[in-house]
Amino acid sequence: MNEQASLNAIALAVALLSFSVLLGPYFHLPASVPAAITLGVLGLAAVDIFGFKGLGNRLFLDAFAQLSPAHRQRVIHHEAGHFLAAQLLDVTVAGYTLTAWEAFRQGHLGQGGVRVETPDFGETITASELERYCTIWMAGGVAESLVYQNVEGGADDLKTLRTVLRQLEVQDAILKERLAGRRAQNLLQNHWEAYEALVTAMEKRMPVQDCCRLITQQVQPTV
Repeated sequence: MNEQASLNAIALAVALLSFSVLLGPYFHLPASVPAAITLGVLGLAAVDIFGFKGLGNRLFLDAFAQLSPAHRQRVIHHEAGHFLAAQLLDVTVAGYTLTAWEAFRQGHLGQGGVRVETPDFGETITASELERYCTIWMAGGVAESLVYQNVEGGADDLKTLRTVLRQLEVQDAILKERLAGRRAQNLLQNHWEAYEALVTAMEKRMPVQDCCRLITQQVQPTV
């Protein structure tokens, strides 16, 4: 959840509180009560956005989202796509979280997700390395598409991918993005049993090392 989402949440809160002004007389509320609530909400939101980069809003909205089992499952399937792609492409997975609260407890300010070791995307990165990371960034949304036939997450992944391609002044960036999506799709479809096993492991919050070991066992050919 970015700062724009925080601002949208504030706008919604102000709209709801405006209704309280209209309905206040029916409940015999003094006119000062809705105004005080509005000022309080706006003050807290401003502190959150400018002092904590919207962390409070992310935790608040994510807590409500986590009440939905369908949402929780979609997040796990999305992040498992990232995890599997990273592991199969020999990119180190540093950790993963599946909620904003889990990320906060681990000292990260984001919504959660799979964290991989990333290089300095400068002039030294090779074309093959860039392809690997583009594939990993696309793998979450691709996993969602394969499981649910649509994609709800992944906006931040696409933003990261497009920012890096733009910074590197990559030619045919749109084509690079599409090719990364196809590579991610082939990777997931060719290792679907490993993907499903990883989803189950991440549901149980198994440690990264155990998840990596599970993937290795799944992709090794049986004798």
